[in-house]
Amino acid sequence: MKRLLTLIACLCPLMGYVAMANEGDTIKVEFKGNTATVKIPATASVTSTVEGAYVTLTSTTTTEEYVYRLSGTTTSGGFTVNGSYKLTLELAGVNITSQQGAAINILCGKRIAVILDDGTYNSLVDCAAGSQKAAFYLKGHPEFEGGGVLDVTGNTKHAISASEYLQLKKTTGTINILSSASDGIHCGKGQVNSEHRYFEINGGVVNIRNVKGDCIDSDDYGIMNINGGIINANVVEDGAVGLKCDSILYMTGGEVNINVTGSDSEGIRACYDAQFMGGAVNINVAGDGSKGIKGKNKTDGLVKNGGNLHFSGTDFVFNVHGNDLKAADGTVDTNCRAVSSDATITRTKGQLDIYAYGNIESAYNADVQELAQGGTINLYRAPWSFYYADYQNDMTAYVALKIDNQTVSVSDYAIGAFMGQQCVGVAIGNYLRIYSNATTAENVSFRAYNLSTGNLHNLRPSKTVAFSANAAVSTAAAPITLTGYTTLRGDVNNDKNINIADVTALVNIILNKSSDTYLSADVNEDGTVNISDVTSLVNIILKRNL
Repeated sequence: MKRLLTLIACLCPLMGYVAMANEGDTIKVEFKGNTATVKIPATASVTSTVEGAYVTLTSTTTTEEYVYRLSGTTTSGGFTVNGSYKLTLELAGVNITSQQGAAINILCGKRIAVILDDGTYNSLVDCAAGSQKAAFYLKGHPEFEGGGVLDVTGNTKHAISASEYLQLKKTTGTINILSSASDGIHCGKGQVNSEHRYFEINGGVVNIRNVKGDCIDSDDYGIMNINGGIINANVVEDGAVGLKCDSILYMTGGEVNINVTGSDSEGIRACYDAQFMGGAVNINVAGDGSKGIKGKNKTDGLVKNGGNLHFSGTDFVFNVHGNDLKAADGTVDTNCRAVSSDATITRTKGQLDIYAYGNIESAYNADVQELAQGGTINLYRAPWSFYYADYQNDMTAYVALKIDNQTVSVSDYAIGAFMGQQCVGVAIGNYLRIYSNATTAENVSFRAYNLSTGNLHNLRPSKTVAFSANAAVSTAAAPITLTGYTTLRGDVNNDKNINIADVTALVNIILNKSSDTYLSADVNEDGTVNISDVTSLVNIILKRNL
């Protein structure tokens, strides 16, 4: 039997699925509303207790790895396994909402293979008032695989929690953390560099949003390994972290996308050392006093004299919209930065592109020293301040850009969206999100800022853009074309001449109270277009004609 199981385990990755035992050796649990049925093979050393749809299984084996296969739906149930030997947990289209604790509670303390069956949807929700550590708790070290989907909601504390390491294999499908009262994914308890305490992703997609704590926390001196897959995370709470590693963070591949809207928060934190050796990271920093990446030197516990960051192959893009966080007396309390280290930053390879839109003093800082031995760092500043957190509604637009009748790369420009003189969206590239606190609003105008030359351009959209909440006004295949010109101060009609025709154009703008107020019409550069601009324009024309 053992030889057969070994042969199956070797062949299954080639066959596109995973099976740890014969069908006859599988313990099957099916939930149906307020009831559950359990089928245990006669050869298995497992006993069961079933109360309604709450199932507790106790295993006494010390030699056999059992497979527990869960399916069905309950809105008042749960699943618990007690034992001291490794096991396989197969989620085969199971949806559990518990009213009495965790949705799934695995207490074996050993390796737990978690299989998300291909093509299945699974969801786990725990009760809102309990003492459980997570909606999906695993006392031991889980290894996820299989191409299914898993949604998890943690109403009491974490969404998913493992007492030791937590690993996502290359074949893992999609894990969605919909919300949690604390961390989205939590694992740890160990010592510095302990091989059994870490979070590791080699494949799959992890989406995390609406969490009250950290998105992923490799806690108590835990390590973090990012070798593949995709992580999408939203940091919404003040003082929270997207990827938090108490020891050493290693990134060799994969993709990480983090949006930081909380104040004094961080996209990535490594408390001892971070090694960025491959893959790609995109971080938006919108919260005041927040950081994209923080190398933090802890002063307590086992991890000390840390905070070092090493960039040796990972490509980064930072969009920093936040400002420095001010104290009550107006002094800077906490700096907003793309990259911040309490110790040393070392660069040998890779590229860091930092787009700073706010009024931050320094987007990149090492408290001790920077060792720049290779790689590139580019810092671009746009002239407009904009904050995601100020708005409730948004819409999206894909754009193409023409300057002086020539198509140009949108990656060379910051594109700003405006309602009147208020900036309501900024982007580098062809994808722009436009924000408002209303469901409908006035027309949107656009401006472009050349990141290399600093030139500003008024842009005319190929069609009128009016704000509408949750709308998409264009697509990547059919973008809105924004056309601009290199303007002269006072050249209101953009014909490369400054004369009486510009006065007429300027008066028409003022009389029509147009929101399409181009930069060249603001002749005296006071931020508004009014009769004083006519006076300034006439003076320019008179001086030119002297």
